[in-house]
This record gives sequence, C-alpha cells and structure tokens, in this order.
Amino acid sequence: MRFGYLGPETTFTHQALLQALEQAPEELSENAELVPFTSVATATNALVEGEIDAITAPIENSVEGGVSGTLDVLASHDRITIVAEQIVPITFVLAAKKPMDLADVREVASHTHAQAQVQGWIREHLPDVAIEPASSTAGAASTLAEATEEEAAGRAAICSPLAAEHFGLEVLASGIEDTVGAQTRFVIVTRNHRIPARTGADKTTLVVHLPHNRSGALLEMLEQFSANGVNLSRIESRPIGDTLGRYSFSIDAEGHLEDRRVASALRGLHRMCPKVIYLGSYPRADRLRITVDAATADSSYDDASRWVADLGRLISSQE
Repeated sequence: MRFGYLGPETTFTHQALLQALEQAPEELSENAELVPFTSVATATNALVEGEIDAITAPIENSVEGGVSGTLDVLASHDRITIVAEQIVPITFVLAAKKPMDLADVREVASHTHAQAQVQGWIREHLPDVAIEPASSTAGAASTLAEATEEEAAGRAAICSPLAAEHFGLEVLASGIEDTVGAQTRFVIVTRNHRIPARTGADKTTLVVHLPHNRSGALLEMLEQFSANGVNLSRIESRPIGDTLGRYSFSIDAEGHLEDRRVASALRGLHRMCPKVIYLGSYPRADRLRITVDAATADSSYDDASRWVADLGRLISSQE
C-alpha cells in the first residue's frame, strides 16, 4: 500500500504514520510505501484519484482544537472514510543552521499550529523576531538546512527534536512548548468505504449541516445525540462558504455505527438535517471502553423494536 502524509520526513504527521505502521500487521508495514505531500488537500486529492491507498492527517490538537484545513478537506469529499486514529505527544525545539545566541535570532519559521503552541515562549524570549509561516515544522527545518550560511544568518525554525536531528540543525532551545503534555490526534483515511468492526472503544466522525435561519435548529440537532445517550467528544463549527452566517458542525461522537444508539442518532440527523456527511467509525487510540446507560444499550433498542412490532400485529386490516 501507498500511504500519503504531510511531509517532508520527520513531520509529526510522518511520526503518526510510522506509529500506526508499527501497530499494523508485519506484511503491511514491511511493504508500505510512504509518500510525502505538501498539504493535506493535495494528499486527499491523490487518495480520491487512486494514486495512493491511504493518508494520515492531523485533525485535532489538545491546545488549538480542530485543524481547520483537515476538517474542511475531509468534509468536501464523499468518497473517503476514517478507519483509525493515532495520538502523538508534541514537543518543540528552536533550531538553527549554526550555533547562535537567542539575541541574534531575527526570524523564526514554522507551521502556524506550531507557532500557536509556543507563542508564550516566543513573547518572553524572542519578542522582536519576525514570525514566518511554513508548510510544516519539518518543512521549516528542511528549508533552513538547505539555505546557505549567509541566507541562514539570524534565522531559526520551530520543529520537533527529530526534525532538528534529521536535518543536522543546532538546537538553540528545547521544550519551548507553552503547554507541557500537549498532544495531536491524527486520522488514517482510505477511500474504500470499509468500516472497521466495533470494538467497544470507538469513535464516529460526522459533518452536519443545519437548516438555515430556523430557531432551535442547533438544539434539535444536539437532542438527537442526547436522546440516544451518545456523548460528543468534539464539536466545532466551520463555515459552509456559500454565504455569511452559514455553518456546518464537525463532530466526534463516542460509539460506533453498529451501536443501536449511534445508528438511531444518525437516523434522526438524516431526517431533520439537510446534509449529513458520515466520515467513519473507528477504534479510539486510547482504547478506553465506553460506559453505556442501560436505557441506551443495544438490548433496550431491540426490546423496544420487538414491543412496537407486537403492537403492530394488533392493527386490524380494513376491507
């Protein structure tokens, strides 16, 4: 199989993919081909077109929340399915081509999400530097490593310790993240629409559009989950793009499509919402099993269905 990821090598996305392959069957991991892409959008297009078999993409950060670029790309395709997730601990270093004092740093480059996670450290230690965006943390490190000594003068990159080592950079400061213990969640996405069987420790990802300009529409949508005992671990609004004030909701719900309570919530959403995009049900990375109330257990739904069916048999035919 060919796996796409946000490159170059040593990005956190690359680390997440390597982590996933370590847990995969040996035959798959040994024969996997890893293909770097410059963006999640280009990787997703390659997946849809059949150029690769799966992609790994960041979807949520414990500090910054959802990764908007990934959320929007996944919502724009109806031929892809999330089949797994990985969680990667995040730590950053400030690296340069040659050793230098922090006082000599004039420009720092990194991915915008990385910049957001070290902004407190930057304000304290490098308050006057120019902050430049990069396609990825490893991309910032790679570009700096390829620069001439004259071009690299006064420039630094925010990247992972692995990227700094891989590209031969000098670490000027370590552990510069503002939040110790930060994590990023990555998803593995395929195009075959095959859903992994439930494990009891699962997650379902959806994108839901609400009826426009209707009072109580958001509450009605949320009630579909509440009434069926489905807990939401993430809900974020994203602009639909066709006009101001129109938003969709990207949602992670605890449970699997095979769970009666999740299926019942999806049926309610499909009935009341103009558009529901199902992105997949897959095992949780932390493997924490979900506690389900007796009233929303599968057996309760089955008993209720049998009861209504029995009642239906009492209906007299009209001739």
